[in-house]
Amino acid sequence: MSTANLSRLWDNYAQAGYENIYLVRITNDHRERLGQLLLLSNNGICLDVGCGTGNMFELIVRRIQPSELHAVDWSQKMLAKANTEAERLREISNTDFRFYISDISKSMPWDDGMFDVVVANLIICYVTCGWQRAIEEMARVLKPGGYLYLGTLLKNWGFISVLWKHAPAEFIRAPLESFSGLKYRSIVHEISKELTKSGAVFPSRKELAQFMELIGFEKMYIVPTYWGGGLALRGRLH
Repeated sequence: MSTANLSRLWDNYAQAGYENIYLVRITNDHRERLGQLLLLSNNGICLDVGCGTGNMFELIVRRIQPSELHAVDWSQKMLAKANTEAERLREISNTDFRFYISDISKSMPWDDGMFDVVVANLIICYVTCGWQRAIEEMARVLKPGGYLYLGTLLKNWGFISVLWKHAPAEFIRAPLESFSGLKYRSIVHEISKELTKSGAVFPSRKELAQFMELIGFEKMYIVPTYWGGGLALRGRLH
């Protein structure tokens, strides 16, 4: 599948209301765990890889307080919504937002060691070059001593099976949110099928941790999310 077709799929997801997936408790809890438990104040230059509609921006601004936030995605419509979110946050922060349209399955357009912080939430499992190559690129543009904050779904993740396993509490607390999650997950499922054909795979927790250690990350802290079907991770580049 061509990059243009993949970009069009994500454009369609943006138009369908991608940002609303974070209204669903399970997905919002994942983001909050990544933000509240892992993000450390840095005040440096931050890269948000696969920023989507900017759903991580507020947490990044409040927790990391970067002087610059470089946001990259391969969907123009995602970035248009992300820019709207950035405009809102410019009123409460001094962060300089910069946006880039780029295919993150290829080499990223930045020099080695440019960033103090890299954030990549729910993106490595959808990158056609494979999650290992994507993380290698993030490590390349990260300064030694810098932090990578990563959120991902894991191998053998099955939304429907996991949802039904935990459904009673979720449906009792917020049935409309649960049905909303099913709606948007169906869109992601279609995207995932196409991306899998192109080489995108989901890592296991063990594979991910071992690979990050292999390429030089240390002091890793991992928090399970999505009822064990995903994780949020912080790692420091040696």
